[in-house]
Amino acid sequence: MTVLMPYIPPTVYLLADNLDAALAAGEDLLTSSVVWNAGTAKSGEDIARARADQRALLQIIRTLEQVLLARVLKSRERAEDLGRRDPRFGAVARLYTGGTALLIEAVSEFGDTTNHDFETGDGMIAYVRSRGWIALDQASPADGEKLAVSEDFLIARRIRLGTLLDLVAMFLDALETHYDLFSEDAPVEEILPGELPLSEEQQTLGPAVPLSDT
Repeated sequence: MTVLMPYIPPTVYLLADNLDAALAAGEDLLTSSVVWNAGTAKSGEDIARARADQRALLQIIRTLEQVLLARVLKSRERAEDLGRRDPRFGAVARLYTGGTALLIEAVSEFGDTTNHDFETGDGMIAYVRSRGWIALDQASPADGEKLAVSEDFLIARRIRLGTLLDLVAMFLDALETHYDLFSEDAPVEEILPGELPLSEEQQTLGPAVPLSDT
């Protein structure tokens, strides 16, 4: 059985999945925070424990940032593919890929051991400073200060989290508007193995009527 409906290219679903995952990671980031503790405890063990807990929280934030970055970069590939396949999305795809182009060079930076070992890329204060939580000339956050991720958080030191999420949401909304991807009332496409997607002409003909054997 084949239920007639407008054909949706598989790349659209893959693109939407990456955009949706990027939004989810960004939303999780916006609920993240850490209370800075520079080590005011009296014993060395307490200081070490406080700093370990602080680093663990920052690592969670860093992991969410990396997930967001990976999903955005993957969605850029799908967006370029969709722009070539469907001219109607050409302008939106170019806007999205152009707005996220700054993140491409961040991939090599995340995997650069020289940056981590010799340029304090893995240091907590360096990370906090590079994401815009403190001023560039500030030595460190104040003890007991709560650092909460906001829309001004700099993803990979390059782009505001709020700006990036706006771009992602814009593209996802465009896909939803055109393809009605997440509608509960959307018809379900059933294509048997070996069948080809329906042409636009076939989609407008309505349900197929089986021929009588008599």
